[in-house]
Amino acid sequence: MVNENKALDAQFNEAEILAQKILARKPDNLDALNGLGLILMQRQRFGEALEQFKRALKVGVDCKDTRDNFVRSLVLFAKESWKTGAYDNAASALRSGISSLPERLELHCHLSFVLSESGKHDEALIVSDQALSLNNEHPHPHDVKGLALLGLGRPKDALESLQCAITIDPNFVTALVNMSSALLELNLNEAAIEHLEHVLKQNPNNAQALNNMGLALAGRVMYPEAEQNLRAAIVKAPNFAEAHFNLSRILLMQGFYEEGWRENEWRWKCRDFPSTWRDFPYPRWRGEALKGKTILVWSEQGIGDEIMFASPISDLLVDGAKLVLECGERLVPLFSRSFKGAIVVARQNPPDKLIREAQVDYQIPMASLCTYYRNTKESFHQAPTRYLTADPGRLSELRSRYMGSGKGPFIGICWRSGNPIAGMERSAPLEQWDEIISQPNCKFVSLQYGEVETDLTALRNRLGIEVFHDKKIKPLMNAEDWFAQVAAMDLVISVDNSTIQVSGSQGIPTWTLLNVLPEWRFGMEGCGHDWHSSVVVYRQVARGDWQSVFKTLLADLQNWLHSRS
Repeated sequence: MVNENKALDAQFNEAEILAQKILARKPDNLDALNGLGLILMQRQRFGEALEQFKRALKVGVDCKDTRDNFVRSLVLFAKESWKTGAYDNAASALRSGISSLPERLELHCHLSFVLSESGKHDEALIVSDQALSLNNEHPHPHDVKGLALLGLGRPKDALESLQCAITIDPNFVTALVNMSSALLELNLNEAAIEHLEHVLKQNPNNAQALNNMGLALAGRVMYPEAEQNLRAAIVKAPNFAEAHFNLSRILLMQGFYEEGWRENEWRWKCRDFPSTWRDFPYPRWRGEALKGKTILVWSEQGIGDEIMFASPISDLLVDGAKLVLECGERLVPLFSRSFKGAIVVARQNPPDKLIREAQVDYQIPMASLCTYYRNTKESFHQAPTRYLTADPGRLSELRSRYMGSGKGPFIGICWRSGNPIAGMERSAPLEQWDEIISQPNCKFVSLQYGEVETDLTALRNRLGIEVFHDKKIKPLMNAEDWFAQVAAMDLVISVDNSTIQVSGSQGIPTWTLLNVLPEWRFGMEGCGHDWHSSVVVYRQVARGDWQSVFKTLLADLQNWLHSRS
């Protein structure tokens, strides 16, 4: 085989040299231009091949073979570009091709795909409609339109387009896989599995289908099976970042922390990951001894994640590190108070000059600290119960003010999640809380962020009970007030939202209501929470079944109130 490859390579060399000689004498020789382009394409030098076919197109635009060769080389060049993340290069080349051959459907379809891959879904939708205007009886335009609609957060509309593609070609693999993605967005896991089984029966090596099957099985709480499919996806496509990241969630869900955190490092290569890598000019910390060394830790993701992933920072300080911490501006006073001696600055561009002046030895994103400090269940149990501290003066002021509004104990409640994807599933409408809020000898306080007056007015009209709402507290604007208000509570009862990170990080007793498919951080089972020892979880046993959760919660609340009387 090696000798055959060498012989073939030698033939290509000879043919390339011959074509170059001909073109040196006759630059417009159409056969030589096409021949050289085909040789370069065979050798996977797609950019060079495309240049030859561009020249050929100028000479012989009426030649079908020349047009076909140009389109084929352009598509291959675009594929090579987007696979390496050079989306702008791919899009620019395809736009140029469309200007030369506007009637070629495949160029419009590939451009729409590239635009979706680069996050330009509005543009992708426009181009897909242009493709449909050329030919609406071909499955490809319907498929790329569905992909663009998916990116725009319109899964129901995407299903319509993708169904058109599948109606035209029932075995169109990409449309079937994209349809499974739309079904997953709509939490229709059974239907997604049905489509994916059809794909995998014919294409068992399709990494995207295996990844989606993993997600669909996870949606049915079949985590070992989900893990198996995600691992298979990675075997087929070792650099498939999303599959690695999805696997990390499944592993962490099952408590396999060491491997889970390793897989979690792929998050930075995922197209839709919500944070941006901070390109600091310092070596990445990889577990070296820290005594006397200065380490820069920079936060990532949303405010709830910033709070939760701050848990291992105390371990850094115990290990003798000098800490520079970059975080969201709202958290600067809180982190400065909680991590004594640390230099705490707000995340900004360019970075705060105090970072440069601190003579940093290492840097690391905050969540990556877990790789070293939260890689076993025991490491969570050994962590401090409380690692963040509210402003004592503000706490005392709020506690005194609340004492004037009614007799305690004070129980803070949250009933809504603001998560744009899973918020409806995680939220427990306030109507479900009537028996809880009707309990005597305590004072309920709304910790719910966002608009609450409608819900609280309806509650007041229904029960004649006033849940105290401190309108001076703006959780989403002032973290100091938020932390102090939560710290003023004797007990927090909340659905899964960032409030439980605020209470748990301060060691406040917290009862968390979980939907049947909770986030990875809550694990698969049990009433404990690895991240916060003060948190007790109440789990749904079936989707949407808050009734059984509140039944157990009511009994526990009555016992808790009795123990304090």
